[in-house]
Amino acid sequence: MALISALGRPFKVGPKAAPKEGFYADRPWYYPMALVRRLINYYLTICVALFLMQNILLYPRWQSGAALKTEDAVGQAKAYGLVPWEETTSGVSAPQGYVPANFATPAHRGTIVLFHGNGGWAIDRGPYGEAISQRGFRLFLYEYPGYGGRPGRPSEAAIVPDAQALIRSLDQARYGPIYVWGESLGAGVAAAVCADEKVPVHGLVLLTPWDTLAHTAEAYYPFVPVAMLLSDRYDSISNLRNFRHPICEVRCTLDTVVPPRLNLNLYAHLPEPKKMIVLEGCGHDDWPNAPELTWWDDALDFIAPEK
Repeated sequence: MALISALGRPFKVGPKAAPKEGFYADRPWYYPMALVRRLINYYLTICVALFLMQNILLYPRWQSGAALKTEDAVGQAKAYGLVPWEETTSGVSAPQGYVPANFATPAHRGTIVLFHGNGGWAIDRGPYGEAISQRGFRLFLYEYPGYGGRPGRPSEAAIVPDAQALIRSLDQARYGPIYVWGESLGAGVAAAVCADEKVPVHGLVLLTPWDTLAHTAEAYYPFVPVAMLLSDRYDSISNLRNFRHPICEVRCTLDTVVPPRLNLNLYAHLPEPKKMIVLEGCGHDDWPNAPELTWWDDALDFIAPEK
């Protein structure tokens, strides 16, 4: 309390108070300790604002102005040849995800569950379908709560158990073996899903991943103790420490969203077996996605070798 009182009083010069007239009298805000207090207040305001806005910053499509209505999302999905998943896990609001209309058709290499980045919807990732299906897999496009017509609020605590339950249900329905693919934020989700060794995931692809969400946030706000403010952690290093199946990391050399040093730090901490694919000359959102490109084979053959 003594310190707070001192911060609120005019700065004293020696044993006497500062003059009541002249420079300081006309500029009471200029008292050095008052200026320090003002700066501290600004800093604390920034910290509080970031804490309150973190969900919007991490999940930018989760906003009332940007959210899709369910019927609109289903209509857009239909244009891509996708339909909402109707076999949702117990107590889950639909659409839990989207699949091609022929999802039940046998796929000799199994199913890939895709977790998309934070700037789009699951149905935006429909182009994955051709690259993955022509290589013998079926594709499940998982949707986050609050995204793509799905009710709810996105968070690590809401998404991860829900996705784990979905993967268990797909495996029980004989859609396995199940593999997981995560892109950007989705890579953090995929890693968190795989933290539970009992979830039947047989391989993992991480595209433009971070090592931890805290390190990524620190790259944007280096002077703020973001690690103390975050509600969601998405610590991929810790989450994958005990994963015992193949992991393929795909990084872009010109990524300006997730700093390359974070990609590299994650890879250094990944357990074996692991593989790195480097896409030269491309950034976070403009990586080469044409289905005929060989890097698809490099990634998928590593996590799911042809028998």
